[in-house]
Amino acid sequence: MNISSLDLSETSIQFLHNQGFKTLYPPQADCIKTGLLENNNLIVSTPTASGKTLVAIISALQHIENEGKIIYLSPLRALASEKYNDFKKLESLSKPNGSSIKVSISTGDFESNSEYLKNSDIIILTNEKFDSLQRHGIKWLSQVSLIVIDEIHLIGDSYRGPTLEMIIAKMLISEHSPQILGLSATINNVEEISDWIGAKPVVSNWRPVALSEGVFCFGQIDFKDGNPPIDIENSGEGTAIDIAIDMVKQNGQSIIFTETRKRASSLAKKIEKMMPLLLTQEQLKELSELSQLLDKKDDKNTDMKKLLVELIKHGVAFHHAGVGNVPRQIIESGFRDRKIKIICATPTLAAGVNLPARRVVLSSYLRYDMQYGGMSPISVLDYKQMCGRAGRPQYDDKGETILIANNESEKDSLFDNYINGDVEDIESALLIEKEIAGKKHLTHLYTHVLATISSSPFGISKPDLLKLFNNTLYTLHNGNDDLESKVEDSLEFLLDENFIEKRNNKFLSTRFGKQTSLLYIHPLTACDFRDAIMSSQKGTNYTMGILQVIASSTDFGRLFSFRKSDESPYYSFIHKYQSQFFDIGHSDSEHRFTFRILAALNAWINEKKENDILNLVDIDPGDLYFATENTKWLLNAFYKLTALFQTRHLLDPILLLQLRIEKGIKSELKEIISLDRVGRVLGRALFDSGFKTRESLYLSSIDDISKTPHPLITPSFAKKIKEQLKDFESDDPNIR
Repeated sequence: MNISSLDLSETSIQFLHNQGFKTLYPPQADCIKTGLLENNNLIVSTPTASGKTLVAIISALQHIENEGKIIYLSPLRALASEKYNDFKKLESLSKPNGSSIKVSISTGDFESNSEYLKNSDIIILTNEKFDSLQRHGIKWLSQVSLIVIDEIHLIGDSYRGPTLEMIIAKMLISEHSPQILGLSATINNVEEISDWIGAKPVVSNWRPVALSEGVFCFGQIDFKDGNPPIDIENSGEGTAIDIAIDMVKQNGQSIIFTETRKRASSLAKKIEKMMPLLLTQEQLKELSELSQLLDKKDDKNTDMKKLLVELIKHGVAFHHAGVGNVPRQIIESGFRDRKIKIICATPTLAAGVNLPARRVVLSSYLRYDMQYGGMSPISVLDYKQMCGRAGRPQYDDKGETILIANNESEKDSLFDNYINGDVEDIESALLIEKEIAGKKHLTHLYTHVLATISSSPFGISKPDLLKLFNNTLYTLHNGNDDLESKVEDSLEFLLDENFIEKRNNKFLSTRFGKQTSLLYIHPLTACDFRDAIMSSQKGTNYTMGILQVIASSTDFGRLFSFRKSDESPYYSFIHKYQSQFFDIGHSDSEHRFTFRILAALNAWINEKKENDILNLVDIDPGDLYFATENTKWLLNAFYKLTALFQTRHLLDPILLLQLRIEKGIKSELKEIISLDRVGRVLGRALFDSGFKTRESLYLSSIDDISKTPHPLITPSFAKKIKEQLKDFESDDPNIR
């Protein structure tokens, strides 16, 4: 099907032509035939790289022509940024009224109502941000005519799924019904999901690049599709390495998916030794420049950065959640530009950015399962997600995904279970229970029952509440009897904890409940915060106590296992800060899971270097960034609830702690750190040279300040400091 035959304006057609689109892929044509441009809801289940983004763009163009507003939902911030760049190109077009199309993105700041978004035509949001906007009762949401839901199969995800499920359930009972376009590479029960949403399914196995799936065993790769086996040379360094290196010899790229972060870096180090002989002088020169770029752009002098700088010189890198933003972007860009030949990654890459390679290797099909407490096989869905990284449309005529077996029996099992096996059905995770302090809680249901009540300004009756929840995927699969009893349990919990009250047969949120919902924190987190706040005493230092309550909260996420080597430091830590801790009913085992995060945060606010923190508790720079960002968000919520309960003696200490977390400083730097261009390192240098206050800097000359023993504190820098202080007013009347 030709692009020119689409029912779009000439301007839109020309735009698509200018972007290089002349004809549609078969799955894209199927979407048109199924009523994409006739306002039909669609669930599109087609392989990675089959052109689902173009389907969304075509639909968006039509809605813009009809003066509509579009929301694109993404499960991950990295994916949202990718889609923002894709849709940003539409800003070169004009709307029917002559004004330019405006594209915006918002992926955080859940407390804000983001009113500025109402002036945008295409808005890229995470699922959580959209949920937050619904809670705020944003009126312009009624103007939305198209909602695109990327990675819609994540409805079944135990973490993100319930939020997406409730977003859709609210759409289904809304007076205003936008067109829904759900996108996924892997949905087995697509008919079921389509029936639930009132959508037509578009299912295809077509890929622009053919996929060959195979299993390595006893020196060769055997493929499902009958392609001739490939013999792999044994280097003695490991099977996954040999399979990846074999592709480099063919001038291709590989991704190795590993079980753990340590395994990813370990494999990368082994590969690096083998790469120089496989690369040309021109390639090595390009990689040297890329390595220098990382060294220059990333100002963090950590062992991880030093290692990545060396690895990239020889065309290899590792990629996981602990890698910082700057190196991650450089690694991804270097791989897309075909400079980096092999990436060793944890499975987070499979669900993240679009980063295809000719060959994908699974070093193991086992992963650590925290619930199980040991290694367990990955799901077929996870395997298929990793398969989606195989094959680059612009470079390859096929992609390859390789599993590794130790014997013929295991080889047969891998073919049966993964290569020929069916993806698991998507099921609701709405009623998943979590055990906290020895008691089971309906964590997701508490959240969404409260959110529904708090966003109903005049309250909501039980029948109306059940009407919403009876439109969920859970009810479709399980009926409504069990759900109704669980909703009642949730109402009882929310009433007992004073999140809601009942008046005239309607449920209304209290101030506490409303604030909890708008702050976008879990009711169990709010309970912990409230109990800590109300038990606090004047004159006590609660710095570590507040951080412990935050790190152990339901919302914090990404905690680290407690190791044997942590036993002694843990008890020393507890003994040292015991007087600062709150007693909010958490068990010792729960506190153990927070220990490494707490130790890292404590080291950070005491000005330890990132490399020292890595060595101290084995927390990578990316994890430290995640921890500080999460802590800042939850500290803000803690402050707002403290103000709500009028516990004034905690307010200033919380504000100080917010500053220390943001800047990574001891309390004594709080004054001079407020100056522009003065961070934790320069602030410490100035302080240790006697400049302990803004007043001391005000009274000093440029020459005196520039004598501070730090290469960046030059006369020019000192002059800028003095310029900032020209309107300084001292508390000392003699100085005034």
